[in-house]
Amino acid sequence: MPTSHVARPSRVLAALLVGALLLVGCDRTAELIPGESTPTPSGTPTAAPSSATPIIVTPNPDDADGGGAGGPVTPDHELALSTVQVLAVSIEGGVEQVVRYGSGVVVDAEQALIATAYPVVVPNTPGGTRAYTSLVIATDRRPGTEPSREYLAEIVQADPDADLAVLRVVSDLAGAPLAEGDFDLPAVRLGEPSTVGAGFPIRAFGYPGIAPQTTAGSQVVTTQQATIGGQRGNVARTGRTWFKTDARMPFGAAGGPAFDRSGALIGILAQDRYLTSGVTAQVRPLDLLAPLVEAARSGDAFRPALHRAGMMPGTLLVAPASGVFVGQPAFAENAVETNNGRDLFDYETRFLAGLGSLYYEYEVNGATDGAVIEERWFLDSVRQESLNSSVVWDGGAFGLVNDRITAPGASGIPTGRWRLEVYVDGVQHTMATAIVGVPVGEPALTFAYSASAATPQGDLAAEPFTGASQLLMGFDVSGMLAVRSLEWVVFRDNQPIYTSPPVRWEHGDSGRFWIGYSDPNATIGPGTWEFEIHGENGGILAVGTVTLF
Repeated sequence: MPTSHVARPSRVLAALLVGALLLVGCDRTAELIPGESTPTPSGTPTAAPSSATPIIVTPNPDDADGGGAGGPVTPDHELALSTVQVLAVSIEGGVEQVVRYGSGVVVDAEQALIATAYPVVVPNTPGGTRAYTSLVIATDRRPGTEPSREYLAEIVQADPDADLAVLRVVSDLAGAPLAEGDFDLPAVRLGEPSTVGAGFPIRAFGYPGIAPQTTAGSQVVTTQQATIGGQRGNVARTGRTWFKTDARMPFGAAGGPAFDRSGALIGILAQDRYLTSGVTAQVRPLDLLAPLVEAARSGDAFRPALHRAGMMPGTLLVAPASGVFVGQPAFAENAVETNNGRDLFDYETRFLAGLGSLYYEYEVNGATDGAVIEERWFLDSVRQESLNSSVVWDGGAFGLVNDRITAPGASGIPTGRWRLEVYVDGVQHTMATAIVGVPVGEPALTFAYSASAATPQGDLAAEPFTGASQLLMGFDVSGMLAVRSLEWVVFRDNQPIYTSPPVRWEHGDSGRFWIGYSDPNATIGPGTWEFEIHGENGGILAVGTVTLF
């Protein structure tokens, strides 16, 4: 959400009352005071940000302060040459379908490396099968013209938690390997993200994309002037992980570059989840991208962790097909109030007893004004009516909601498991739990099935067989609030053949989860296959075994 003046949503229910809460299992009560009178979209601008505009040829100006970096300011049309369109294309039965539209930016011309947003290029469907056939790179070599397909690319590095990926162009559109000089797009200059803060001006570039309900539309690369309004973070990753901006770019701009005034790259436009009905409004900082670029340059290979995805944030339930995405609420112990709104820090899910305030925030993308956004609070599964609220949304296509609950006494917020559920027009869209002053507990995982395919609900879709493209192992899980991340080791006939990268656990406390293995160069062969799931401390949480003939 942009982070200038706050516009409060309309009230529907007189919720968020100050009153006594009955503490289940305790013999005392405590007063909980909401930090605001209603959930507040953080930073709705007083005036709509400037709309995206087509690129035109402009002279190369000399800025007195070099855009904050010293030296000349690179004009838009030169930056546009480094901005590409990324198309995830599927071909079945000779029929082509563009599965996803996105943008990207050339970060290394010599090695033909392109940075983009990972949600644009996620290689697997929620059921584990391949999501597309190829990644096509289209270019716009003359400002104001439609992009032309030129290259094929592949993922060489990615950080799914940071929504970032690096592609390498590997061939021309016909699949012929590139000779020296065949890739001639210029790379951008990498900036210094540590200088970026609230009030920092940026230039955002991207292609609009074509939504499924439409069949045509101009795909000319566009730019938008925007401003950084603040920053966001998340649990288990130090520093800032998002720049909040007042940009409102089309969904197809995800993966596009954000430049400082001088034309140096300071981040990548991204969505939390690929959403054609929403907008692209936030930026992933360059410091999250830089390690991926270096790993790609060194030749490190990326193999995605095959696992169940596409669930409702904070749960193992299927995500609602409403066209609205609500991010999993993030909790924090502290926040700072600025002229642009509130920035949270010290993100956590586990807090000590005596916590004075519990801050929280979540994003709403793709909602329409007039939608009813409802918060429901539970303490140890007991609904807390005095904290529940319902508001009529007027935050536009994208907004960040943040608020807090606080206790006036020295004893702090009552201990227990505080669960926040968020509903849109009566349908649950997300959930998160903050554990305050009580033990986290222990996870329990039980092997449920092996499969060659699974449904988006996490159930068996096809029995495993020799010659399949993948092997999946399903587990019934509970007590998963104690888990921050998972990884798994795959054995074939007692020989380790694969270790997954760590996968951050953000899927709630219980349900059905599957993990998998696939080799792009081979099918699943006969033998005894064993999957060991490890927690973040290395201990084995569960084992699944199947023998194939």
